[in-house]
Amino acid sequence: MINIFGNKVYTFCALFLLTFFLVSPAAHAYDKSELKITRTIANVRAKPDLKAPVVWIISPAKSFLVGKVQGNWFPVYPASDEKDVKPVGYVSRKVVVPAPADGPLVDWGDVRYVGKDVKFHLERTVKSSTGGMLKSGDKIKVGFLRDGWYAVFKGDAKVVSEADAMGFVEQSKIDIVNDAARIRYAVRRINVIEKPVATSKAVGVLSPGHRAQVGKEKGGMYALYRIDAMVKKDTPVWGYAWGPFLAPYPKNLEKAQMAGIDARKAEIKAEKTRKEQQELKRGNELAAMEEAMDEMLLAPVKTKTLYATAVLNVRSEPNAKSLIVDKLEKGEAVKVGQEEGKWFPVFKPGKDKELKRVGYVFGTYLKAEAPVVKKEKPKKKRVPGGPDEVPIKITSTKMTFSENRNRITFSGNVKVVRLDVTLTSDILTAHLRPDGDSLSDTQDKIKKIVAGGNVKVVMKKRKGHCDKLTYVVGDSIIYMKGNAELQDGPNNIQGDEIKFYLKDNRAEVVGGNKPIEAIFYTPKNVSP
Repeated sequence: MINIFGNKVYTFCALFLLTFFLVSPAAHAYDKSELKITRTIANVRAKPDLKAPVVWIISPAKSFLVGKVQGNWFPVYPASDEKDVKPVGYVSRKVVVPAPADGPLVDWGDVRYVGKDVKFHLERTVKSSTGGMLKSGDKIKVGFLRDGWYAVFKGDAKVVSEADAMGFVEQSKIDIVNDAARIRYAVRRINVIEKPVATSKAVGVLSPGHRAQVGKEKGGMYALYRIDAMVKKDTPVWGYAWGPFLAPYPKNLEKAQMAGIDARKAEIKAEKTRKEQQELKRGNELAAMEEAMDEMLLAPVKTKTLYATAVLNVRSEPNAKSLIVDKLEKGEAVKVGQEEGKWFPVFKPGKDKELKRVGYVFGTYLKAEAPVVKKEKPKKKRVPGGPDEVPIKITSTKMTFSENRNRITFSGNVKVVRLDVTLTSDILTAHLRPDGDSLSDTQDKIKKIVAGGNVKVVMKKRKGHCDKLTYVVGDSIIYMKGNAELQDGPNNIQGDEIKFYLKDNRAEVVGGNKPIEAIFYTPKNVSP
């Protein structure tokens, strides 16, 4: 006995059927000249009549045998050594052309997934013996539809003859009618095409039994999405495939398949809802904060008068790194609000005479009593370009002025000239004194110059070079750092840092990590 899907089949029945097909006098013999193919997808009908039911669909370029033409119809037979007595059906001669000698043969079995347990029989009748049981979820092949019964084959076998069938099963128990099915599978190998047009190019392949999610049917074709895709309104379509070659996946199997996808969709939807609720809550909170802020700003400001015990910066925010927006002189009275940490908000009357906050001052330097301020003699006003001023001329390819940081940066062929001192470098930064309110007297505001990159300096007969040079204008001191070297005629000194005092015309050398080196030349006739 043979065991198929766990059920027993008696061998004498199979032997009887096999013997019948082999020795039947009605069996046909064919030669290769009778092999045909169809030019397009073609229906095989139960009778040579357009109104007859379709029992099979032949894919193009697949070889099959035909019998003697009957009007406009050819009887169709499998191209196998063992022929059925009866034809599979009939195909219109209009779509049939001779087949090439080496063309592929028609596989007469289409894949099906079994939706629920069902028995198959040894003949096309419920009165015949049971051949076995097909279990829910089993993958099988069916073909040779006749009298409402399919011949049943193993799912991975190529079907060339009905003689290879395991048995027979009613079509109604295998074919599922479910137009709303979200998952369909390929009953045979089919191309997935780019557009729902027969001439469109292929973008993929669905092998027999492979599944895909489907959209709406249009013109006999279904839009396809990959089985693991999260299909939404804007999800791009994978491609399109012919509806006759796509079978609905059984509902019970589809439910299990889609459970994970639906659960993930539910998670995404819940996450989206949660974010929307959070955004709404946050919006309400911000609105409430703005409302409270408006109430606070519109409420009358309670202030008191304090006095600055030193010159104080008024800053834009209650921290020392914020911008300076105003200044308080020593002894100046100022109206302040409620202390915020160690800072007091400063208020001054606006155009409408209402008090408005202008900034913050550090509370340590504010007192309730006015300090005693000694009157100082007015300082002599500095006259730019006067007899006590020495001009500094700086030229370069590019200049950048930073008002907030009181500095000017020069770059590209930088050259500085002050009296008999000439300095050249790649980049130079001039640090300015804070007094003055424009660039008109910039050269008179320079307090120090810092040069870097290929630094060279010439002071009368002296020449020097270093990695970095700093010139303090007020002290008339030049600091040469990093591989510093200064030549005075034939004499030469080197060190990590050289300080040159212009007023005293003297130099001081610091060795750092390297020893100081000094070379002096004396006349040959002078004894040591």
